[in-house]
Amino acid sequence: MHYRFLPILATFLCISLISCTPEESKDDGPKTYYDLKGFVENQIEYLNDKRPEVNKTAILGSKREVSRTRDVDWKKELELFVQADINKPSYRQSYDILQNGPVYYEYRLKPGNDLPVTYLKIETDSVLKQPLYVEALLRARNKIYHSEKKVILKTVKRDNLLEVNAYQVDGYQKLIFVDRKTFRIQGQIGL
Repeated sequence: MHYRFLPILATFLCISLISCTPEESKDDGPKTYYDLKGFVENQIEYLNDKRPEVNKTAILGSKREVSRTRDVDWKKELELFVQADINKPSYRQSYDILQNGPVYYEYRLKPGNDLPVTYLKIETDSVLKQPLYVEALLRARNKIYHSEKKVILKTVKRDNLLEVNAYQVDGYQKLIFVDRKTFRIQGQIGL
């Protein structure tokens, strides 16, 4: 199987990660919004330990590539979900809380705010209070670059624990003087 366009896709994703790198937060106080970052970081540790097989599909424009591997850097693979967390001290007044539990959470960026996460939706298990489904829209824009990424994460309950079993990133990137590039990454995790 040829992986010719994966370096191109990796370059686009690196540019997008650099363009919307979140600020580091040393705030250990109470969380204003659902703690998505904490959940995802726990899942990264779990997946790094278990090393499950992943069926991954990457689509860049009209090119499609499918791979199956256990060699995954989960910190990089799930980085956009960490970036979708909105519990940063400077974000506290920036989101409208449309629903804040106990099972469903939804936050939308207030008009006039220019932050990377446009909205965040989380549906949790009623007993474990951990995500069954996460969806967020991340945007980045400056004079030479714009991008948009819709990220989706799904979990499944096994042995009274929730484990990530699927994730998807749909989006586009547009550099000045370069055509808009659409992409999709889907991962199905076999635990």
